[in-house]
Amino acid sequence: MEMILLALNVVFPLFFIMAVGYLTRRTGIVDNQGVGVVNRLLYWVFLPVLLFMSVYTTDLGEVFNVPVIVYSVVGTFVVFVISFFLLPKIGTKRDQCGVIVQALVRGNEVYYGFPVVIALIGADYLGVMSVVVAFAAIEYNILSIIALEYFKGEKVNVGVLVRNVVNNPMILATLLGVFMVTISLPLPALVLKGMDSLSQVATPFALFLLGASFTFASSKGYMKQVIWVTLFRLIFIPAVVVATTLWMGFDSYEIVILFVTFGVPTAVASYSMARELKADYELASQIVFYTSIVSILTMFIWTIVLQILGIV
Repeated sequence: MEMILLALNVVFPLFFIMAVGYLTRRTGIVDNQGVGVVNRLLYWVFLPVLLFMSVYTTDLGEVFNVPVIVYSVVGTFVVFVISFFLLPKIGTKRDQCGVIVQALVRGNEVYYGFPVVIALIGADYLGVMSVVVAFAAIEYNILSIIALEYFKGEKVNVGVLVRNVVNNPMILATLLGVFMVTISLPLPALVLKGMDSLSQVATPFALFLLGASFTFASSKGYMKQVIWVTLFRLIFIPAVVVATTLWMGFDSYEIVILFVTFGVPTAVASYSMARELKADYELASQIVFYTSIVSILTMFIWTIVLQILGIV
């Protein structure tokens, strides 16, 4: 019973905030324009501040966890390579291969992963998670553009790739935090207090936006792809991660961070990327929606499994 209660304590608040976001959108309280405004605020203000504060207020030696970063980067690349070469050979339509590769690689660590990390092991480890996310964001952008451009039959646009990386405010905020900690540059207490207040808004706003962004678009013709991506994204891949990190002797908090990195639903940004690069964005939308919904159940189950294994 205690395991079930803990799992509910992890999942229900996430589900509740997402449900409120969904209902406000469906009832017209928040419209498309409102969702766009919230998304811009999250992307340019609240999430970068959260990432900066997570790094700035944590000891750099603890934040920069090389084994966790290496596992995240290498593991993501392995998923990319396997799916990149395997999907065309099993009969997947070429114009859908890039979308599926991106969906398997690009997780929703910021909007969804941060609240789960806080619920499972506490906010003290957000600094480590932030640095992992910074490396992941760079890798996600590079690999996503390569996959989407390649399966369109076009050359990879290096200029677009570099611009997406350089202009990412979450990457810049994390690197700024690392730089300021490295040179021991203090910020006034009043500024830190204000930034801390802003950072507290990020997590609930991110979940609210995720709920408000849900749409029940037609799933006709996509269910087979959606089911397989959901199974791999939320069950098979995180199962491999948990098994291998236990075998390799990672600490419990490191296992949780890596589990969250690979076990969260597909990132909302994958839809925007697919649409911008003229891929099958309807499939991308379906994958984001269903992995997000199903993740409520899988995260509940995984929380119980992690407890049984003595990780949380």
